[in-house]
Amino acid sequence: MSPRKQIPELGPLEFKLVRLLWQHGSLTAPEVLEAYNAQAETPLAYTTVMTLLGRLVDKGALKANRERQPYRFSPAITREQTLRQRISEFVEVFFEGEPVDLALRLVQDTPLSEESVEKLEKVLREHKSKTKRV
Repeated sequence: MSPRKQIPELGPLEFKLVRLLWQHGSLTAPEVLEAYNAQAETPLAYTTVMTLLGRLVDKGALKANRERQPYRFSPAITREQTLRQRISEFVEVFFEGEPVDLALRLVQDTPLSEESVEKLEKVLREHKSKTKRV
């Protein structure tokens, strides 16, 4: 099994661009600009998008296909990888490595629908049955 890929630190704008590429798979810089500006309160300039995309490639968060113009950018990290690492880091820093403390805090501090409670109970039952088998 290969070691886990280290997810680079991303600024808020960088993260928004990576999220766009998770949604679309592969885009050119003009397509990224169009997609971002279609949903943004404050539109970005093309040069800003190009700078951010280049930085994301340098950080290893995106891949650039430079075989023809315009370059196509695609994610080099998955949403799942990023989520797992960020949650792990958060639990380590704020909950001294105890994920159950985060889960309890979320359940206690958040109003949950009946459907959400049922999902949570199902996951807990599945987890409990797996630990019994081990």
